[in-house]
Amino acid sequence: MEIVLCGSLIGAVALFFYLLNTARKKTPPPTAGRKDYTPVYLSIADDPDAVIEGMDKFVVEIQKTESAGDRWRWVPMMIFFAGVGLMGIDGILLALGYTSFVFTVGGIALWAAAFVIARSLRKSDSHEFSPRYTGIKQILHTLRDDLKPESSFLGHLDLTGAMLDTKVARETQDTQNRITQHFRDEWLALKAKLYDGNILRVSAIQKSKKRKSYWKRSRISGKMKMKPEKYKGAAQHLKVRIAVNPELYQIVPNTEFRQGASIGKYTISQLNTEGGIIDVTANSLHEEIESENILAFLHSAYSLLQRKAM
Repeated sequence: MEIVLCGSLIGAVALFFYLLNTARKKTPPPTAGRKDYTPVYLSIADDPDAVIEGMDKFVVEIQKTESAGDRWRWVPMMIFFAGVGLMGIDGILLALGYTSFVFTVGGIALWAAAFVIARSLRKSDSHEFSPRYTGIKQILHTLRDDLKPESSFLGHLDLTGAMLDTKVARETQDTQNRITQHFRDEWLALKAKLYDGNILRVSAIQKSKKRKSYWKRSRISGKMKMKPEKYKGAAQHLKVRIAVNPELYQIVPNTEFRQGASIGKYTISQLNTEGGIIDVTANSLHEEIESENILAFLHSAYSLLQRKAM
């Protein structure tokens, strides 16, 4: 009986600290180049105001769900102490010379219930929304007045994660047989028919690299050790395509918007203006690109257009 109570006491201490940590609202610490955000996938295929309103409602619903979970956050702690109380009864009976396991078993059952509930509450914790979520609302809000009447945006916003297994574009292997995964995450795709007759397409892509974990023999001990995976950075890419309305505009190159030019955080790597279409690709080594940079780039791309004399 003493062994059972001693083991239960150790388990009690471990479970107590777990539940205490769960009872607090946690914000995960950021890691280098990465941070956990609430995963979101949004299909953009509606009136701009309806899309923006839907995005706002989604944030409110997530906050309501988390607030409801907070009200129950201390329940596992209460169940835990109830289990301790039951085990205390067996301790009293033991001190009186009686051997009993009934209340100890009941206490362990309550601990198991507390652990399950705590795990469920922890899973219900939501992370904060990515800055891109708010940034896309700003882009949609800015561009909505430029849309052709009675038309809508088409595309998607994918904030489910830039380094999912489904987003591995390719894998490379070095001379030491270490495998590096190359991820391609098209987190924004947007198409719009504009008021002036132009058709705008925007694609924002993040390309990331991660070296997978591998086994390596130690030079000192000669033992095999597992080396953890390593995040190797990311780069941002922006593709803009404008099918120009030939009745209203002509494309006139300029020195400000040209291949190799820097526009905000982006550098133009490719530019093609043949066939009445502006097709431009820009790159950036910054880990994150704000919506203001994307809007500024679109504004600069329009500097290639010159209105025709009517």
